[in-house]
Parts: sequence; C-alpha cells; structure tokens
Amino acid sequence: MAYVFLALSSACSLTIAHLLKVTESQNLRTLNTLTVNYIVAAIFAFFVGFEGDFVSTFVNHSSILLFFCVVVGAFFIGNFVTYSKSVHTNGVGITIAAMRLSLLIPVLISIYWYAEYLSGLKIVGIIGVFGAMLLLIPKKNDIKIGSISASWLLILTFVLSGFADASLKIYEEEFSTNLNELTFMGLVFSGAFAIGLIINLFRKAPLITKKEAILGAIIGIPNLYSSIFLIYALGDISGSIAYPTVNVLNVLGGTFLGLLIWNDKVSTKQWIGIATAVIAITLLI
Repeated sequence: MAYVFLALSSACSLTIAHLLKVTESQNLRTLNTLTVNYIVAAIFAFFVGFEGDFVSTFVNHSSILLFFCVVVGAFFIGNFVTYSKSVHTNGVGITIAAMRLSLLIPVLISIYWYAEYLSGLKIVGIIGVFGAMLLLIPKKNDIKIGSISASWLLILTFVLSGFADASLKIYEEEFSTNLNELTFMGLVFSGAFAIGLIINLFRKAPLITKKEAILGAIIGIPNLYSSIFLIYALGDISGSIAYPTVNVLNVLGGTFLGLLIWNDKVSTKQWIGIATAVIAITLLI
C-alpha cells in the first residue's frame, strides 16, 4: 500500500505542476491563484487534522510556532511563484528536476545541524546535483520573466524549494511532538495565505478574479495531499526508500507530462541532466 501512496503523492505533485502551467498559459496572476490555493488547503488541513488539545498546544508555543510557520509559509509561496514561472519558461520536466535536486539543501542541513552521517554515496550524490544543475540550466538568458532570466528561475526554484523542504526536517526534529503534520501544514498554509493576501492588497489591480479563485481552489487539494500521501507512505516504509522513489517519479513523470501535453523542448544536454538528477536524488537519501 505504501507504493500506492507514493504514486498518489507524485500524481498530486504533477497535477500541481500542470495546473500552474495552465495558470501561466492563460495569463492569470500566479500569486493570486496561489493565495486562494493556500487558504483552501489550510482550511482542509485544519478540518482533517484537528485535535482536541490544539488550542492549548498553540498557546503554549505560540510565539515560536507562529514565527516559524510564517517563515516556512514565505518559503512555500515564494517557491511556488518561482516554480510556476519556471514551469512556463523552462518546461515542466526540467523545472521539476531542479526542484527535486533541492533535496541537497535539507541533506546538508541534516548533516551540519543534526550531525547526520555523510556517506561516500551521499558525497557522490552532492557532486551529481551540481553536475545535473549545470546540465539542466538552459541557454535562455534572452528569455525573461520581468527582470529574471529563465536560467535564474531554475536556480531560485532549487534554493527556495530546498529551504522549504529543510523546514519540514526542522519541524520533524523540533515540533512534531507538539503538533501533528496536518495541523502544522495548516499553520504553514495560513502563513503563506496571509503573505499572499497582504501583497495583493497593496496592488492596484482587482484582488482575485473568478478564474483565479476557481483554479486556486482546485490546486489547494492536491497541494495538501501531495504531503499527506507521502506521510502515509512513510508510516509503512522508511524514508530512505520513500523519498528517492517519489522524487524519481516526479522527475520522470514531469518530463513526460511536459513532452506529451505541453510539447516542451528538451535538449540532449538536458536529457543527460535529467538522468543525472535521478541518479543524484537516489544517492542523496
């Protein structure tokens, strides 16, 4: 059953990538769409994960938890905005590969902060990450989203996604005994929603259009369940199996999603980069 959950988690992640590509292709405002997505995901997470002692737990740890969740929420929404732009510019498969390679960041934090063991294979995996990123970065410096080139979008996706994943490691080590996963994710999504809403309120354009609201609500559920299904899988199998499996599924699934549905163009160098990414991801766990 664990592998079914991993497949479902990957399917949710690929659904998000596809819907963000739709958002960009229809010229909808990504931040507005994501703001709706996060409030829907937060409400659903609180509803499913509510525990009787939640209020007292939150009060006892309010200042630490609130600050941490807002910071994590900022990484989440910043990551998804950049991810959406990169999916549109660089293609689905290449962007997902860069996003999954960001596993390097929580691995390094685990080694430095929590004194986890660095094996020879992990060292090879770390080297592989840098090699894969160099191969994946396109020669599209003339293509820009605002003032940011397509190449920098991949690097930003890598960094922001890495710190978002690292925050989950910190939650697991520092706060998991105080809050269950769904309640924590609800707080994080609430923080991301608050940040998105504040930014949108300072804009002169209409707050949220009907299309943005509908698409954001649709994204919210797979966004939440991509994490929930992974948590379910981790209840049956070890992280050393679950994480590389779901990441490899995401990279391969994203590549074929981009090719078959969105007609993404992947160069020979980038194909080698995708293959290198799959190997590096596997070695890092």
